[in-house]
Parts: sequence; C-alpha cells; structure tokens
Amino acid sequence: MGNFKIRTDRSPQEDKRLSLENDCRDSYGENNKSKRKAIPRFKAASNRVGRRISKSLIKKATIDIDLVDEAALHKATLKATRPIKTKVSEQPLRNFLACKNVRGKL
Repeated sequence: MGNFKIRTDRSPQEDKRLSLENDCRDSYGENNKSKRKAIPRFKAASNRVGRRISKSLIKKATIDIDLVDEAALHKATLKATRPIKTKVSEQPLRNFLACKNVRGKL
C-alpha cells in the first residue's frame, strides 16, 4: 500500500510518558487562541521601541556635525535591529506541569 508505520503495542503508561515528552505548552502566559494576535502585536511594539531608542541615540550622536560619534551610531543601529524583549519558546508539558504543581503547593 504505502509507507505506513505500524503502531507498536504500548502500555497506557508508555503513552503518557511519550505524551509528556512530546507535547508543549506556552510558557509566556498567552491564551492559545490569543497568540495569533498577541505575537504580531508584541513584535510590532518591540520594533517601535527599538526604532525610538535608535532615533534618540542618533539625534544625540549627531547634534554637532563635526563631532559625529561613530560608536554611538553603531550602538544605535544595534538597538534598532535587536529587540529589547524576546519571545520565550514553548516548554515540554512535563516541565509545565511540574512548575504548576510547585506553584499550587506554595
């Protein structure tokens, strides 16, 4: 027929262990459905902050045309290209549940 994998017999405990290893959860506190709007909003806000900081640094570095500070201009371009806040990747379900249990006991 085709290249179908034959499912090997696994116990429910083995299925649970594999599920905990393979499944992931958000670790940056967003609702599953709100991610599609929140992530672009987060990226846009981060880019705006970077542009604002770089614009102010460029303005400070070029107040006097004769005394252009090359290091400050380089720093401004780095600020504009690197976001201040970055996304956190998803974590395995096992780690997520362990953290949740620790918080519940406090």
